[in-house]
Formats: sequence, C-alpha cells, structure tokens
Amino acid sequence: MTGRLGSRFAGLRLSVGEPFTVVFGPGVDDTFIGTDYRERNLDAALWHLLRAQSCAYVAYSSQRRPLYFLDPDSEARSRPSQRARADAPSQTSTESSHSAGREMHHPKLRGPLGRLVVRPPAAERNAAPVEARVSFAPDRTVPPGEPGPPRALSDPFTVMALSGYLANPPRRTAVVFTEAESTLRHTDATRPLNTFFSDWARHGDYDHPVVLVFARPTFDACVEYVESLHGYPGLAARLRRHATPSVRVGFPDEAELHRLIQRLRLRDGLRIGDWRELDVVVRAMAAQPLTVKNWRSHLLSLGDTPFSGKALAERGWLPRSAQSRSPRDRDPRSAHEQLAELPGLEPVKSHLERLRKRVAAEQRLRAQGRGTNAETDSRHLLFAGPPGTGKTTVARLVGEMYRELGVLSRGHVVEARLDDLIAGFVGQTAPRAHGKVDDALDGVLFLDEVHGLSDESGSFDRGALKVLLARMENDRDRLVVIAAGYPDKIDEFLASDDGLPRRFHERIAFPDYPPDVLHTILLRFLAERGLRWDETLADQLLQVVTELHVTRRPDFGNAGTMRNLGDKIFTEWAVRVGDDTEQPLTVEDLPAETRALLSRPAPENGTLLSELDDMVGLAPVREAITDLADRIRLRQARGRALPAPPHLLFTGPPGTGKTTVARAVGGMLRDLGLLRKGHLVETTRADLVAEYVGQTAPRVREAVHEALDGVLFIDEAYSLTAGSGLQGADFGKEAVDTLVREMEHWNDRLVVIAAGYPGEMDTFLRSNSGLASRFTHRVEFPSYSTGELVAILRRAAETEGYILTSEAAERAGLWFDARRRADPVRFGSAREVRGLLAAMETRLARRLRSAPTTDHSTFTDADVPPPAG
Repeated sequence: MTGRLGSRFAGLRLSVGEPFTVVFGPGVDDTFIGTDYRERNLDAALWHLLRAQSCAYVAYSSQRRPLYFLDPDSEARSRPSQRARADAPSQTSTESSHSAGREMHHPKLRGPLGRLVVRPPAAERNAAPVEARVSFAPDRTVPPGEPGPPRALSDPFTVMALSGYLANPPRRTAVVFTEAESTLRHTDATRPLNTFFSDWARHGDYDHPVVLVFARPTFDACVEYVESLHGYPGLAARLRRHATPSVRVGFPDEAELHRLIQRLRLRDGLRIGDWRELDVVVRAMAAQPLTVKNWRSHLLSLGDTPFSGKALAERGWLPRSAQSRSPRDRDPRSAHEQLAELPGLEPVKSHLERLRKRVAAEQRLRAQGRGTNAETDSRHLLFAGPPGTGKTTVARLVGEMYRELGVLSRGHVVEARLDDLIAGFVGQTAPRAHGKVDDALDGVLFLDEVHGLSDESGSFDRGALKVLLARMENDRDRLVVIAAGYPDKIDEFLASDDGLPRRFHERIAFPDYPPDVLHTILLRFLAERGLRWDETLADQLLQVVTELHVTRRPDFGNAGTMRNLGDKIFTEWAVRVGDDTEQPLTVEDLPAETRALLSRPAPENGTLLSELDDMVGLAPVREAITDLADRIRLRQARGRALPAPPHLLFTGPPGTGKTTVARAVGGMLRDLGLLRKGHLVETTRADLVAEYVGQTAPRVREAVHEALDGVLFIDEAYSLTAGSGLQGADFGKEAVDTLVREMEHWNDRLVVIAAGYPGEMDTFLRSNSGLASRFTHRVEFPSYSTGELVAILRRAAETEGYILTSEAAERAGLWFDARRRADPVRFGSAREVRGLLAAMETRLARRLRSAPTTDHSTFTDADVPPPAG
C-alpha cells in the first residue's frame, strides 16, 4: 500500500527505538494522488501507511477535533465496552450494534459523570456528519467502516484518553497529532500534555508510534517551535537529540502531477491542448514549489482553455521559459543530448557524459537486483571556472539528467548565494540554510560564487557549512549540491573544512569560451534584438571578440561580456539611425573602445616615439628605445614571429623623465603589435607591499592584472627589498617572488618597467635569481645638464604664458649648479624645475604688489632666487 501512495512518502519510517516520529514540510497540508489515481489527504495517507506497518489501531488528535478515528476498529477500541470485541481476532470491522444512549465505563478515565460516557443513539450517529471520514468524492479512498462523530472532549480528558489508548494495547497502536503546532500552543492542558510526552519518552513502549505533524519547512524549525513554547521541555529535549525519525513531505513530483492531470481529464473534463508537449510542461510544473491543491485549483480554473505550457505561463504559474511557440520549437531531446549541443565546453560535456554512463550503469544493476546493498555514491559536483561559461545552464541539465535516470524525482534547480544561506543574527543561519536545502530536495542546490560563504575576514561561515555538510550526507539520496566559483576560490572553499573534499568527489573545469563561440553568442544576441549586418561587419566583430579573448583578465565575463557588448552596440546603433530602423549595423556602431581593437597599419619609424619629440635631452634613451623598435621591425620584415614584449630596467636619478618614457614605450609596443592596449599602471612599494601576512601577493596580482596588455611601471623598485632583516623586507621579498611568477605567467601580455638609482637597482636584481634573466633591456637615464635644465625651465614657463629673459635664464643656471653641488645624490633634475618655477612666480607676484605697472608676464633675473650657499 505504501507504494500506492506515491514517492512523497517513500522516506517515512516509523519510530524504532525512539518515542516519536515527526512529519513536516510544505506538503503536510496537501492532498496526494496515489498510483491508484485516488486522492487522499494526509490523515488518510498516514492511516494507510500505519496500517501497512502493522498498526491495527490508529487514533488522531487535533485542536479542532480532540479525538477522532478513520476506521471502526480504532474507534471501537476507545470504548471499553467494545474492547473485547475489537481486540478479538474474529471481530469484523463493521460497527452495527450500538444501542441508543449506551453507557460505557472507562476503567481509568473520569469526567463530570464519573466513569460514564454518554453517546447518541446509533441512528443519530450514522446520520450525523462524520468529520472523521475523509471528505472526498465517493471514489476517493476512505478506510473501511463508518466511524462515529468526534466526541466533545475537554483538553485534559483528551490527554487522559490518549494515555489510556496507548496503555497495554493488544496489538500495535499509533497516535497521530495532526496539527501539532495548534495543539501544543492552544491546549488547556499544557502540563498534562507535557507529562504525557515526558512519560512516553521515559517509559513508553516505542513499538507503538506517536506521530507529530508540523506545518514547518524543516525539522529544526519544528524543534525551535516546541522550544519557543517553553511548556514541553521533555518533548523539546527529545527532539533536540536529532535521533527522532522524521520525514519531510515535499511538493509533488512529475509522476504525481501526471496522475493529477489524468484524473482531472477523466473526472472534470480538463482538455489537453497538445499531447506532444505534455511531458515538457509537467516537468516544468514539477520544478515549481506548488502543491497538488494549488495545481488542482489552477487547472480547474482553466475552464474551456486547453491545458498547455503557454496557458500556464501566461497566468504566471510557470516561467516563460516553459512556454513554447509551436510543437516544432519544443525541445524533446534528453538532457545529455541538449548538453551535447551547447557551444564549446567540450571538457565539461565529456566529464558529464562519463558521469551519466556510470550512474545509468548503477541504475541498471539495481534494477537487476545487483549491487543493492552498496552505499549510494556522493553525486555532488564542483564547477570551477570564470563567470559566463554556462555553469547555471549545465546545472539545470544535470538536474534533468538525474531526473531522467531516476536519481532525483524532480530534478529542479534552486540557486543560492550568500544572502540565501547566512542570516544577519546569531542563531538564524542554521534555519535559513536548512530551509534552502529543503527547497532543493529531490533536485539540485546550485551554490553560485561559493566564495560568498566566507565572511569579511575570509573565513567561511561555520553555521552554514555545518548545515550543508550534514544535509549533503543525510539527504544524499534526495539532493545534489553543485558548488561553483573561480578555481582558486573553489580551492579555498574545500580547504575550509575537512568534510567538504569527502563529499565533493567530482570537479569539473569550465574553461573560457573560445573566440568563435563568443562570436556566435554575440551575433545571436544582436539577431534577437532584430538587428542586421553584412559579412564585413561580422568579420570585424570576430576580430573584436578575438582581441577581447586574447586580452581577457581572470574575471572575464565570457557570455556576460558579449551581452554587455551587444547592449552597447544596440545603443550606438539606435542613437545613429533614429527613426530609420531599416539601417543595418556598421563599424560606426561599435563603441570607441571596441573600435580601437580593430587592426590598423603600423606607424612609420618617425612617429613611433613622437611623444618624446618635445622632451629635452634623453639622447641615450632615444637611441636605446629606437634600437629596440628597429629589432622588432626587422623580425616583422623577415616574417618571423614577434618576440614577447620585453621587460625594461630604467636606471637614473629622479626627475629624468622615466615615467614619461615608460608611457611612450607602452604606446610604441602597442603600435608595433606587441601589446594590445599599451596603457601604463604606475605603482610603488606602498601599492604592492601590505602590512600583514598573506596580503602582499594578492596586491601584486591585482596590479599585474590591471596592467595586462600594457605596462606595469614600478618606481623606486629597489625599495621592495630594502632593509633586509626587517619585517617589511620579508613582505617585500614576497612581492618580488610573486612578481617574478606573474611575469612568467603573463610573459606575452605584460611589460614590467622597474626604475631607480643604478646602484640600488643592481642590488634589486640580485635579490631574486629570476629578475636578471627577465629584465633583458637596461636603459640609462643620465642627469640633465645645466643647459638642458634651463631649456626645460624655458618650455615650462612658456607653457604657463611667461617669457624668460636671458638674464633670468643665466641666473637660473647658476641656481641649478648650486643645488647640484649642495646635494648631488638627491638632486632631482627636472623635478627641480617645477620648484624653481613656483618660486619665481612668488617673487614676480611680490614685485607686482609693490609696482603694479610691472610687466606681469616676464621673468627677470630679480625673480630667480639667489643660489643656495
């Protein structure tokens, strides 16, 4: 009989060695369509289950109906005068000989009339409405017999009656509290009821089940509710031990919904619009958190409208994805066939196909009666990869695949993130996490961005992990957990608890989509927006996508990046065409930063270093950089592969234009095709070296990732290893070690330029054996001569609209010479120019205050401070 009730009761096991059994979940208020196509409520379903497990007598109790029964034998046993006949083996289950006004004596119970119980005449009993009877249509299942109406008992008397019912029964007996929350909260007999539970837990015969039904989503929620009442410490303590047998009654699966639809079709005239889509629509129905009652009401409200995915989606009962435009558009393929058609993801498809064949083989062996004693394997999965690579889509197909194989009854996917599992207050995380797991039972719990389970300090929330680990093990037959995230974050997640690697046996790597797949995704998105284009633009878009792929950072969004690019292209097109929407896309509709990725001819030699043309001096620098450019052009002319972009060492005093030249080098290497962006990221020790252990390496990696396809400029690089033996030097060594690894990993997408004084930079190179072999080009920046500094001053003054007289220039040269003699080591070269210009402006302003008619745009020798010393 238990099989006839369907899969929602497959996990029910009555208490063995424990005093109570707890039934909970969103389905306890539902009705159930059995394999015999009859509809039962929970009372009737439990009656059949208890009888199938050898319970001869079943009594029910709720706040509305203190004591009621569903069969005459159980009711007869509640009357002492009928006990002998009810307990006799030859006694039939039909009640027919109760006399009117019969007085019954109960040996243990006393009421207002002592031990007398007054009952109405038999005819009145049979004619009265019977609350105990299952109130369905005639063909719906009811237990045999005609039980009498519930008696109006006081709460204390009800407790005594239940205690007497369980006292030394001749055959297995069960008591079911069908509305446990209401009974426990609103009873007028809290103390007697607490005594009943406590005595039963300590002295009861556990062979007789006591079942408590809670309309709560999780077992922990049931326990917390009992504890919150503060009136049942014995029951709460017993439940808190978590040894109590329990069963969660969930939502209907696909098979039960099929039976509901057939029942409504035959009984109520439900019309099926297209039989070919029935399986697809029912599959979508089973993934929704709706009960049989909900679906029966929805389907009956269709009236004359045929049943279809479109009709259900239009009314908001199914997501729009369940709606198909025509039978030809519906996907009748199996999950693994759909997976095979996904673009890219070849390693993922291969891994899942092997997994599918293994599970299918296990299922076939079990069907043959082989391997039935083997423990169920853990089917939880890890998806490691960047965003936008189809992990959510694959998780959905995994759910469908397991449903098709019979591993999961629903196969739906519940997505969860940090906010879904972790609460903001102490003690609330466990119930919240349990609730999310309960939503996913018989399907897939998809934990995206699994690193979100960690808190601000980087440690993972222990409460959420504890719940997750327990449920992954205890519900392994009904739950598949898929945790997804970046590969390094997956590693951190697994390392957070020893139990995680034991539960996640399979790890599937999701690679970035290749350019051709990204191109297909972008074109599909543009086509869905109704746009048109020619082959020339399609080729240009492929070039753009290829460049985006080659220059991608670790957080590259793949399909998400293509959608964002498609949105920008659509916006540019809409602004350009206005009302003329017949115009196709052109290259003008590509965002400016995207058009920059299109190929362009290499510049002539004379324009490669045009940024340096206005700079004074730097003849040796120009020669070194020009030699590097000529070498690259020679390889291009010979048709040889381009070398990796070189790392450079800039040595010289401060203020000699190293930052400006580094920016020019980035542009030059971009124009020559060695770098795709050529931008400059400036850093110092303060940007790379952290104050605490474990924080330096991430800083270095972040700076490198920001500089990818451009130049990472480290000014005063020798300071990374300065002060050997100090705590900061240890972190500086970590920064250098990390930098060397990143330079090797991104050798074709990164240029590192390290700058500093010549002697200190030699020490820097010796600090790590990998530095000297990577910085293959050294560019010496000599100090500016006095004449060059005066020329720089003249250009800076002209930029601000000033004129420098020859007397002022001569006096400025004397000022520079004096500064160089006073501090030759820290003399700042061109940086001194900015300081002198500011001082000259101050002196000119002072002269104007005393002589307003003075020329306010000409510097004279009086405006130059006297030489120091």
